[in-house]
Amino acid sequence: MKGPQANGALKSYLDRLYITYDLSYLSTSALKFPRRYDRPEDIEVVGFIASCFAYGRVEGFTPPIDALLEALGPHPSQFLLHFDPRRDAERLRGFSYRFNTAKDAICLFWIIRQALERHGSLRALYLSGYSDRQEDTRMALTAFIDHLLHLDPRPVYRKGHLSGGMHYLLPSPARGGACKRLHLFLRWMVRRDHIDFGLWPEVTPAKLIIPLDTHVAQVSKHLCLTRRKSPGLAMALDITRNLRCFDAADPVKYDFALCRLGMLGNR
Repeated sequence: MKGPQANGALKSYLDRLYITYDLSYLSTSALKFPRRYDRPEDIEVVGFIASCFAYGRVEGFTPPIDALLEALGPHPSQFLLHFDPRRDAERLRGFSYRFNTAKDAICLFWIIRQALERHGSLRALYLSGYSDRQEDTRMALTAFIDHLLHLDPRPVYRKGHLSGGMHYLLPSPARGGACKRLHLFLRWMVRRDHIDFGLWPEVTPAKLIIPLDTHVAQVSKHLCLTRRKSPGLAMALDITRNLRCFDAADPVKYDFALCRLGMLGNR
């Protein structure tokens, strides 16, 4: 970005992308899973589960997430509130996806049940660690994940130690990673427009960090939204900071379009 005219041209380009990549491209995103539901409580838990497993290609994670949603039934939040790892494990017996086993899926469901019982919703749990004074979402997101990681896994993992697969599903931002899937879930819950749900109005979209994947990283370098070479938290923060030049109140509004642009190759 080399001055007002360049910034103006790039803003016009980004705004066109934002309008172009609408819900007609839903099939290319994990957002398609929570979009199947109408109840906010179902959208929230399905969004979280789908985001946890949304790694790799869309065509790769679609069948396993479909299998999880089939196990959850028509009202996922109610099912999770009554989920019993011993009684309901059979529903997930054949599940597997890359780094994760059926035990990981069972444990994730059990952890969500405990969170819902203690806090009423994932929203309430997140807000318990959130403040408007925080610079961005990292501190509250770290508290959110730390709480989940310290819930009792023993009905699934008898020794009380989470598997490596569970730590992959629930990465702590405190470790310095980009945590793309967690920031994707926050984008869905916080922003409200033709793409995202906006179910958590207490969190301002200005505090969101872009969910950085290879597609967003490549397009952002091409558009000079970052000069960093290595994808990671520093690049995600750099891209987000530059996008604030175009929409200070809602910089991550461009994420869906940037990702589709990189994925579909229509530059």
